[in-house]
Amino acid sequence: MLSPCNAWLVGRYMLSSGVTQTLIDHYNGTAWKIVPSPDPAGPLRGHYLTGVASVSAHDIWAVGFYDASGTSGTRTLIERWNGTSWKVIKSPSVGTGNNFLAGVTTTSAGNAWAVGSYVSGAAIKTLVEHWNGTSWKVIKSPNPGGPAGDSSLTGVAATSAHNAWAVGKYSSGTLDRALAVHWNGTAWKVIKGLDLGAGSHILEGVAATSAGNAWAVGLSAQGAASQTLVEHWNGTSWKRVKSANPGGTAHSNALTGVVVSSKSDAWAVGLYSSGTIDRTLVEHWNGTSWNPVKSPNPGGSAKSSFLISVDARPAGNVWAVGFSGSHALALHWG
Repeated sequence: MLSPCNAWLVGRYMLSSGVTQTLIDHYNGTAWKIVPSPDPAGPLRGHYLTGVASVSAHDIWAVGFYDASGTSGTRTLIERWNGTSWKVIKSPSVGTGNNFLAGVTTTSAGNAWAVGSYVSGAAIKTLVEHWNGTSWKVIKSPNPGGPAGDSSLTGVAATSAHNAWAVGKYSSGTLDRALAVHWNGTAWKVIKGLDLGAGSHILEGVAATSAGNAWAVGLSAQGAASQTLVEHWNGTSWKRVKSANPGGTAHSNALTGVVVSSKSDAWAVGLYSSGTIDRTLVEHWNGTSWNPVKSPNPGGSAKSSFLISVDARPAGNVWAVGFSGSHALALHWG
């Protein structure tokens, strides 16, 4: 969201042939409209957009990946809005295996980050790329899963050229462990001490307003079903903060996206299971606690609905997007 009358969402749609193509929608204050977007490998290859971030109304980034050929795996895909049209911007891919970009953030025309993963042999490794105003370059990033283990990033947030966070997971034996890495202006470093406990844990999204205020969300698998996971960075350490689990301990609960406006205003979205059907999940931080907020499920009792991403502006103007059945879903608050 740039304003109540200017918002973008990205994703994919499927042709009758079963091949996916990029999908970009724009909200003009009245309705969502499809805006043409490039598919560099054409209609015979799959294309996916997974994240979007804006510098201004005339400078917006979207990232994802596409199937370059049947043998060389997927390649990174980065597109840019110049105020008139979307154009593919050259981006690096590491090696000959699959490459994926899952999230993007930007603070200025000369500072943007995209994160994801790539396949190296039999393992998955973190992938971080930086836009310096001229070109996208791969920046060295940690892989705490080790040379044979998996490490991947799914969310990224930045507040300045010297402060950025990326989150995801890495493998530790048979367990997934939550991963948070920080950019200090010089290098990406693993930040240890996440308040997690036993079991597997995954971080899916991150948002920040300053060097002393960041939120990360995901899921914690303890027992038969997953529970929501919310972590807060206070400038010194990460601490787990209690969050709602409307599916209870017998059904799955997960958070996939988060946005923060101030120390007393943040939103997180995801899903919970009611048994056989997934339902949308929205939670709000009021400065003291995370509380569930009632959200629609247009698929009714027959189709699953869930949310993937959220963005907000002050004064309660919030958009959350995801799926309901096989259709795109956009929910508005405010």
